[in-house]
Amino acid sequence: MSKPAGAVRRGPVSIRIVERPSFVVVGQEIATKPQSPEIPALWFGFAPRIAEIDHRAEPNVSYGVMWHDGNPMSVLHYLAAVSVGSPGGLPAGMVSRDVPAGTYASFSYPLSGLGKGWGEIFQILLPKSEYVQVAGPYFERYDEAFDPSNPGSIVEICLPVTRRG
Repeated sequence: MSKPAGAVRRGPVSIRIVERPSFVVVGQEIATKPQSPEIPALWFGFAPRIAEIDHRAEPNVSYGVMWHDGNPMSVLHYLAAVSVGSPGGLPAGMVSRDVPAGTYASFSYPLSGLGKGWGEIFQILLPKSEYVQVAGPYFERYDEAFDPSNPGSIVEICLPVTRRG
């Protein structure tokens, strides 16, 4: 039996625990809700402006950095960004944000499965693991191989965590 065109076959996702150094990102921010159509629209506006950002630390890598103020379900802050060696002068309409060093749970999902992936992480994988999410920004990392026109392109999701205690 053949797979339908564009289908992605993958096994179960597991938690990979990694220590990440701190880094600084520069990009465009919105306040929205999870899985809002405003997020892809932000990327369409941001991607052509990446060249305006000086001192990029990782060529052809971008980040979707997220955080909440207070109630996690009320407002999601989403920053379409790239990492920089130093923020320097910010292009008009852009902001910088520090992402702290720490222990992160890392998951990989195809672009077409991001929505399902987020649900799987919070409803199944984290609750069944020995880790819990801690306060702080979390992010999607789009590496050098990422192609936004390919639904099978892999996106790494990283959440700050600590062992259950």
